[in-house]
Amino acid sequence: MTVSLFQADQYHLNVKADFSPHLKHAQLKVHFFLPTQLAENSDIINPTSFYQNLLQKQILKSTTTPSITALQQALLILKQTAYAKAADNISRYRKALSHFVTDIRIILLDADITTLQRLDDCIESFCSIHDNEASLTESRLYRLALHQIIYYFYQSLLRQARKLRPHPTANINQLIHKTELFASNNNLKLHDASEEGRERLLNKLHIARKVINSPYKVKRKKLRNGELAEQFIFGVAAAFAMAFATGVAFATQRAFGNFSTPFFFSLVLSYIFKDRIKELGRNYLMEKFSSRYFQHQSRFYQGNNLQEIATTKESFYKQKRNKLPPKIQSILKRLSAQEPADAPAHWVYQRSYRFSRAKQQNGNEKFIDELTLNLSKTLRSLPKILSNHSYYAEHKIRTETVHKVHTIQLLVSITTDDKTDYLQYRIVTSRKGIHGVYKININNI
Repeated sequence: MTVSLFQADQYHLNVKADFSPHLKHAQLKVHFFLPTQLAENSDIINPTSFYQNLLQKQILKSTTTPSITALQQALLILKQTAYAKAADNISRYRKALSHFVTDIRIILLDADITTLQRLDDCIESFCSIHDNEASLTESRLYRLALHQIIYYFYQSLLRQARKLRPHPTANINQLIHKTELFASNNNLKLHDASEEGRERLLNKLHIARKVINSPYKVKRKKLRNGELAEQFIFGVAAAFAMAFATGVAFATQRAFGNFSTPFFFSLVLSYIFKDRIKELGRNYLMEKFSSRYFQHQSRFYQGNNLQEIATTKESFYKQKRNKLPPKIQSILKRLSAQEPADAPAHWVYQRSYRFSRAKQQNGNEKFIDELTLNLSKTLRSLPKILSNHSYYAEHKIRTETVHKVHTIQLLVSITTDDKTDYLQYRIVTSRKGIHGVYKININNI
């Protein structure tokens, strides 16, 4: 299992967990240490707001490295299953087609002229396999895949021709004209003169890509276990509060009678404190339950056959510093007194994974979990504090405006098979967004 943390855009932070195929179970913990000013204005320091700002995306990915050899292997499977009628062979065809299209797109990202010529041969083989389109088992899927391949191959040819300006080679020009002619003869659109038409074209390709990759599509089903536990905890807190109010009422009634002034005031005060006790008790019990168990549970399934892949449990809670593992405490000692790590409490996002037996037995696919945290509202709520910075350059005195920055410390713990590894990141932020994400080397601890 490998974890990476990076900046998705101006206000979004991305955590990507990559799981090896045969893994049975794993646990990911992200420790947030926010500076005081950020913590006071943050909308992510309670579970409800945190989950509202958390986006999730799960995908399955082949462990095979994209290459010409991998394309040729996929072509062999396509040749064997393109006209097959059996359900198993149709499933093999769809997976091989997804591999072929995905691998070609990846290879095209940095393909040179030699690679483009070899890919052209692969595309010709792909078309010859599907020459009898009327008899294909998945003719519609083939058309979608063909459009994907030709469009992105054409885009790569144009990029290569632009690099070779002002004198593109004859091979590039020949491939460009060949691809344009093929697309025209097969009614495959490569360009549209209008902006609206280009938007429709790219949207069509995007939707087609999702259809082609459906064998590796991951569906998430949120289970209700966490909600039932939450309602039970709320009920327990309400019961304690009601018992307090009833006890006060009984004691006052016994001492002063039913219709006395002290009994009246005791009822009013007991019911006021009852609501406060219920709220405090609910928060306390939920925090203890979340740190020990979970708040949400989800189950993930693969493709259209809904084969179970994994089950996850997640929770977000506040934790005191003295409850941290010794390794994290030793990491925090290096931070200066101005860093937020010296605060008495911090927040932890915990996510546990348990993979199904079928997933463990499949060594060709790995599970990838991408979590994106939206910090927009938190950072925008900061006051706008600017400072002028003057310096001398090119025989002139220049002045730049500098934003006041705040540092978020993130410590990530990764547990697999009773082995725990740690990562440390420093997130530099200000009111205008995330300035940078920096990984800190902790190997010497």
